Amino acid sequence: MVQPLSKPHLEDRLLRDRILSGDRAAAERFFTVHFDGLVEFVHYRLAGDRSGVEDVVGETLMVAVEKLSTFDGRSTMFAWLCGIAKNKIRTRRSARRGVPIDALLDEADADIEAILGQVDSEPLPDWILERRETQELVGATLSSLPPEYRTALIGKYVDGLTVSELGERESKSEKAAESTLQRARLAFAKIFKLLAGKAGGHA
Repeated sequence: MVQPLSKPHLEDRLLRDRILSGDRAAAERFFTVHFDGLVEFVHYRLAGDRSGVEDVVGETLMVAVEKLSTFDGRSTMFAWLCGIAKNKIRTRRSARRGVPIDALLDEADADIEAILGQVDSEPLPDWILERRETQELVGATLSSLPPEYRTALIGKYVDGLTVSELGERESKSEKAAESTLQRARLAFAKIFKLLAGKAGGHA
């Protein structure tokens, strides 16, 4: 039996169809929604190599545009883009020695995908977002989250928005914004703990 698509996946398929039909506004939304998140995702996996990040993001978007018709909505569009980016990164990695944070992310990819697939509801300990000494791990964790989760966490903990204001900014009800924030907190906590554990193993 074919499982129905979740709302984010359905929205991504609708966006795909609009882009393929020549809708310029849809194409602009595609880049607006995913560009910054893709840059951050690649940044931590190339250890901040600015030139490499620009190349990989550019190549990823080119491939995505060329192969957009193959996106089937079984994953989110962001996850699909990250998959393309990972392939580009692997090609580059063969020629250089890995450094800790990008090696950790590479090691943790399968576990991160499993975590994001199981997110429901657990509280995020407040200390995680308050620890100054873990900024690199925080950034790496954020780079692994879908744009919706990353935006919710940054809006709440960096911009200081209330849940109501988050909902208004994203054109959601307060209840929907709270639900997104709760899932984002859980995903962040689990991925952060995963990376922190692996970092301890590398120490």
